[in-house]
Amino acid sequence: MTDVIIVHSKYGNSTNHWYEWLSNNLQLEGYHVTLFNLPVEDNDAIVHWVDEMNKQIHIRKYETYFVTHGFGTIASLKYLEQSEVEHIEGFFSISGFKEDAKDIDENINLDGISIDYEAVKKKVDRFYGLCSKDDHHVSYKETERLMQALDGRCKVTERGGHFLEDNGFTTFTKLQNRMQGIMSD
Repeated sequence: MTDVIIVHSKYGNSTNHWYEWLSNNLQLEGYHVTLFNLPVEDNDAIVHWVDEMNKQIHIRKYETYFVTHGFGTIASLKYLEQSEVEHIEGFFSISGFKEDAKDIDENINLDGISIDYEAVKKKVDRFYGLCSKDDHHVSYKETERLMQALDGRCKVTERGGHFLEDNGFTTFTKLQNRMQGIMSD
């Protein structure tokens, strides 16, 4: 069965929004799930994210997918760029963005971050993005730009906001169903 690594956004940690719900549901379906967690007080710099990822994330096989959200996307891309992982199957980005993003929340600091997208693409076979036109934290155009850089596919919804609890996302059935459909191909 496929391994899944869930990486939360900068807005909270692994215990809020839909992360624990998705982790529990995927485990019930037989997936091996790693739910990455970084305390809010430590999530201000990407170096903290990558350091903690190196401690918590252990990629065991090719059949591995990342599920990332917001700033967790760019942190996961940096982690993959720097890691010695040879190859994994896929990467889902919910409201992700590149390090040169302009239309994102002003509280997100991207200074000093650079990603070698060609190096990441050599390590991941498939990329999928999901974004919403009414996201007030990350413009859907930024997620589309990220997926273009990664040669991935992007689904844009009319509503969903930033896919947070405040937007009604304590569960995320459509994401789970879509992921399982892709992961079982």
